Amino acid sequence: MKKIQITKIKMNSIKTKITFIILSVVIVLSITLGAISSYLNYKTTYDALEQTMTETAVIAAERVIKEIESYKNVAMGVGGIKDLSDSNVAVSEKQKIIDANAKQYGFQRGNILDLNGISIFDGKDYSDRDYFKSSINGQSYASDPLISKITGKLSIIISAPLWKDGIPNSTVVGVVYFVPDEQFLNNIVRSINVGDTGDAYMLNKDGLTIAYKDDSIVGVENTQELVKTDESLKELAAIEKRMINGETGFGSYPYDGVKMLAAFAPIEGTNGWSITINVERSEFLGGVYTSILAICIAVVIFILLGIIIARRTAKKISDPIKSCADRLVLLSHGDLTSVVPKATFNDETGILLNGLKTTIEEINHVIGNVSYHLGEIEKGNLTSTIDMNYEGDFAKLKISTESILNYLNEDMTQINQASEQVASGADQVSSGAQALSQGATEQASSVEELSATLNEISDNVKSNAQNSENARTRAVNLRNEIAKSNVQMQDMIKAMDEINDSSNQIGKIIKAIEDIAFQTNILALNAAVEAARAGSAGKGFAVVADEVRNLASKSATAAMDTTSLIEQSIQAVKNGKKLADETANSLSIVVEEGEYLTDVIEEISRASEAQAASIGEVTLGVEQVSAVVQNNSATAEESAAASEELSGQAQILKDLVSKYTLKSNKAKISKLTEKDNDRIENRNIICGCSNLTEKDLINAVNNGAKTFEEVQQITKVSTGCGKCKGSNEKLVNNLLLKKKIDENQVVCGCYNVKVRDMIQAIKKGARSFEEVQKVTKAGTGCGGCVESNKVLVDELLAKY
Repeated sequence: MKKIQITKIKMNSIKTKITFIILSVVIVLSITLGAISSYLNYKTTYDALEQTMTETAVIAAERVIKEIESYKNVAMGVGGIKDLSDSNVAVSEKQKIIDANAKQYGFQRGNILDLNGISIFDGKDYSDRDYFKSSINGQSYASDPLISKITGKLSIIISAPLWKDGIPNSTVVGVVYFVPDEQFLNNIVRSINVGDTGDAYMLNKDGLTIAYKDDSIVGVENTQELVKTDESLKELAAIEKRMINGETGFGSYPYDGVKMLAAFAPIEGTNGWSITINVERSEFLGGVYTSILAICIAVVIFILLGIIIARRTAKKISDPIKSCADRLVLLSHGDLTSVVPKATFNDETGILLNGLKTTIEEINHVIGNVSYHLGEIEKGNLTSTIDMNYEGDFAKLKISTESILNYLNEDMTQINQASEQVASGADQVSSGAQALSQGATEQASSVEELSATLNEISDNVKSNAQNSENARTRAVNLRNEIAKSNVQMQDMIKAMDEINDSSNQIGKIIKAIEDIAFQTNILALNAAVEAARAGSAGKGFAVVADEVRNLASKSATAAMDTTSLIEQSIQAVKNGKKLADETANSLSIVVEEGEYLTDVIEEISRASEAQAASIGEVTLGVEQVSAVVQNNSATAEESAAASEELSGQAQILKDLVSKYTLKSNKAKISKLTEKDNDRIENRNIICGCSNLTEKDLINAVNNGAKTFEEVQQITKVSTGCGKCKGSNEKLVNNLLLKKKIDENQVVCGCYNVKVRDMIQAIKKGARSFEEVQKVTKAGTGCGGCVESNKVLVDELLAKY
């Protein structure tokens, strides 16, 4: 355990730190310089190699282009020979012309095709060939290496249009083509040598090898197909893919366990050909690796020298500082008497020891003087003054001590005055409380009498309401019965009308009977006259006629009597109908009045119920008033008791203050300025309309308010005249900013960015939100905090 503690002390010593710092600088610089040198050496060599090989690849591609263009020019020239397009010239002559040009320009053979792609020499069909399709449209063409129909070997065809009458750009009458040497492209790539291990090869647009120093893989090898079964060719396939895409570039790849470098370029004017130059990486970068090893050895030597120098320098600096530190440890435990070691060097360490000695002496003087005055305060003497001069920051201690004495004098004087005022106020409160208690008791008695009267009124109103309800019920029943009587009266009127109608019909029947009796009587007279004329023969008939006349006379008499009775009945019916109509009208009026009476009774009933409910509420309110009055009475009694107790406490406080001896400048102490009162009461009014202080705003911020509007809702600050809104909004923003900084709040959840991270970014030189964002990544996640963080950064920039 002891050994561990000693090791810890050694690790924390200034000697160890100095040694560590020097060694860190030496090691970091040595390694950094070594790494930079190695990297620059490697990078320079690699870049130079890339540039050189890429330029070589471009030059090689241009050489191929020139060779092919020269062949195309030859073919175009032959296509412009007039005899070859003249149908009058023999085929054998044309063959001689073609053979002569082939021999002259190093072609293996040549041929002429007509418009249908048929050779005029051997009759074979070449119409499916790309070079025929291109040249028949007036273009010269260099084909990909393809299998010749004549030799069966891989060949390249150079074709051109055959112009009518030998006039270029006139009418195409056929195609002329030549076949260069089969080793034409292979010889070009064989002539390209880079170092001892370099070679070159060419690809067509499909990735097929069309030229290489090894004839066995020409027209056979395609890395894009081989990579499907051999993963080791993946990087080479990627480079060749770029070649197929027509890019110019540089890259590296492994091949058969050897790291290779490749530079490639497209061959313009061909059907997607490209050329690449390869070289083993170790051939050109071996010297770089050797220089890196030498740099590493030099770095180790520099580090060893740094260790020796660092230990000697650290010892020279740390020994005097350790002596000073040991004395400071004793000082930290309150030791002001031990001797301070003497300085042995006239440098900063000597100044440090001499300064420590002077400091201890000054502290001794200050502590002694402060102890004396504190002893005086302990004795209750608040009139002592500090005559000794304190130097430097110790002057603040003198000022603070004098301020304490002055404030104690002021506070004790004010406490004494306040205790007298409290005692006087307590007596007044006690008197007022007793008067309030007596008034409350009288109010309670009056409220109880008022409550009893309201209860009696409430009972009467409830009785009236019940009687009104009963009257309403009977009125409704009466209205229903009258309505029924009215219906029955209407039925009776209808029956009287029917009787009147029947009487009228009977009158008509009686009239008819009278007419019959009159006619019968006439007939009887006529019969009697005829019977008299007949003499004896008509006597029997005369008797019958007399009887009939008698019956007719009787019938007429009976009819007249019946008519008289019927007329009397009709008159009686008319009189009854008139009375029934008058009775019906009276009943209708009774029904209407009954309905109105029922409605009035219902209104009275509802009003009585509402009146009863209102009186109930008034009664409840009076009961509540009674309870409040009783509470006021009890509170007044308690206030009177508390006032008496407060008066006693004030007297005790005066007795305690009287034990201190205060300064005689009572007028100055007692008459404080408004600013002093605000300081004593911890008040700083910032809104006169709402009588708010800065402390109210601080409390609102500490309770969770995050904006000026939220603080305004809590405190109502600046909601009056509004004149202080600008200054108070600035004050609230400063308080919110201070809280964010003190709590180091998270301002970007996506990257856990805190306020102090932004402050560090600003201190390191960031001067805008975008620069702070680059350093901290604040707001680069979901983006939801960008606007709020812009405002925060502006505030931090203004502050720092």
